[in-house]
Amino acid sequence: MRDNFLPGLTLLLLALAPGVGCTKAEGTSDEVTASIPAASAPCVYFKTLAPFLPEELEGFTVARTQGSTGKYGEVSVSEAERLFTRGEGREVKVRIVDTTMGQKIGQAIRDAAERAKDRPASDPAAPIHWKDAVGFVRYDAEEALAEANLLVGERFVVAVTSRGFPGTVEVRRVARGIDLAGLARLQ
Repeated sequence: MRDNFLPGLTLLLLALAPGVGCTKAEGTSDEVTASIPAASAPCVYFKTLAPFLPEELEGFTVARTQGSTGKYGEVSVSEAERLFTRGEGREVKVRIVDTTMGQKIGQAIRDAAERAKDRPASDPAAPIHWKDAVGFVRYDAEEALAEANLLVGERFVVAVTSRGFPGTVEVRRVARGIDLAGLARLQ
């Protein structure tokens, strides 16, 4: 059902900062080059976001960690991302974004969660209403692709996606394991 998708502009914004890292041989990044100095960005620097990414997921291997802080015209974006993989084409990606477009994105996430509020908890697309986050969840059975988009602390967007899993249980489990309360306290 398409009513769970963020508006096209929001998805475009989330795709704006693809994150470019200096990668070690095993695929994880120790250091990532920033597009602009941390002091000049109105967003939290990506290295401050990165500790909120899960260090590990049981049964998965960290494939890559990336992050960036940059300015794209009038929009500033800071993001940190970690990709986990497992055999049989299964993967989980966690991305944390802080942007000057946060209010618009946050409103879109709140609206999507509100539209889905009448879905029963057993529905894979039931919204998330946790103490430190609100969000929506969607699942594309044809692609075996699940996505949870959360607004945390009225500022940060946490996107958890999984590929190769039936339903949305995995994205909800991973999202629940993130220190959302700690992330919400960042300024």
